[in-house]
Amino acid sequence: MNHDSSKFIYMCPSCHSFQRSDVLTCLNCGAENPHLNPEPVEEEGHRNITPTSVASSSVIPFRFTGKSGEYFGIWIVNIFLSILTLGIYSAWAKVRKKRYFYGNTFLQDAPFDYLAEPTKILKGRLIAFGVLIVLLGTAYFLLPLALILAIPAIALFPWLVVRALTFRARNSSYRNIRFDFGGTYGQALSVFIGRSIITVLTFGLLYPSQLYRRNKFLINKSAYGTTPFTFSGKVGSFYRIYFWQAIGLSTLIGILASFAATWGESLLPASVEPFFQKFISLSAGLTFLGFVRAAGTNLIWSHVALGDHRFRSTLLCSEMIWIYLSNAIAIIVSLGLLIPWASIRMARYRLDHLHVYSSGDLNNFVASAQENVAAVGEEISDFFDFDLGL
Repeated sequence: MNHDSSKFIYMCPSCHSFQRSDVLTCLNCGAENPHLNPEPVEEEGHRNITPTSVASSSVIPFRFTGKSGEYFGIWIVNIFLSILTLGIYSAWAKVRKKRYFYGNTFLQDAPFDYLAEPTKILKGRLIAFGVLIVLLGTAYFLLPLALILAIPAIALFPWLVVRALTFRARNSSYRNIRFDFGGTYGQALSVFIGRSIITVLTFGLLYPSQLYRRNKFLINKSAYGTTPFTFSGKVGSFYRIYFWQAIGLSTLIGILASFAATWGESLLPASVEPFFQKFISLSAGLTFLGFVRAAGTNLIWSHVALGDHRFRSTLLCSEMIWIYLSNAIAIIVSLGLLIPWASIRMARYRLDHLHVYSSGDLNNFVASAQENVAAVGEEISDFFDFDLGL
């Protein structure tokens, strides 16, 4: 049987990178491909390498079918009604936006669904608004009391994060199976508060470690039905991207920005120079952001698995930087009217470069998940479920 090696991959058990199924050893770390079944061929004097069925994985791409014109209609109405109702309609606006993006995201010809009720989102926002008003009011009139109230507010934050993440997961579904989030208050307290304090005390040196712990917590505590997601990334990979490569890129951007600023100062009219300086600063910031988002997204998604099914993101840093820069210019020139176009463009690019490597039939996996969820009979609604827009 002939196999097209471009359609079959395996994950290296040593470094967890994706490789073609017909290679003898991992191209990244050199570990032996455990799925090969070598058969000697004497007349040719070499081994005939045939990938076994274990190595065969079907590549299932995500698809995004949203259109700028359609989303512009939703976006402009959302803004108008949110302003008219002094922000109250923003909860309904978020549901409309989410349902549009979810409904236009397809995996194997089936869309995702967003099932949240706007009233629960409004409840969460009222809670957040109320806490903010209390803190700002006491800070203005009674600063010592505000400092005292900040302590329980910080302690409450991890609980709010867990409830918001649970709400978002349980109101997201694919083929009538809801996602779930099972993180606890203690785990969130350690990740979001404890790790943040340590990062500040180390002057940011442990920031990549904090990102690693946060993503591991968010992914490992998430599930599709009763099947948990797993994250196999290593903390060293986060340091390579968010520390060493980020420092190198920042240095390079700083040097180029200095040259550009000097050139602009000597050649451009004085009236144009301030705008040119702002453009250089914006371009430098978006270049850094585009690199970090592309590299970070690839790192995270390419180490996520759902059962035997694995994900891979293949964003290109150069393309991501170009999208960020051109989107920003389009939004500024259009005075914000091209925000829907930029949002649709970014969503399409990210999903066009996200794939599922399915070990087996995805339909069978979904059918099995439906049976397990039905057997568990999990209660979805919760009085304390709400969304804070996290």
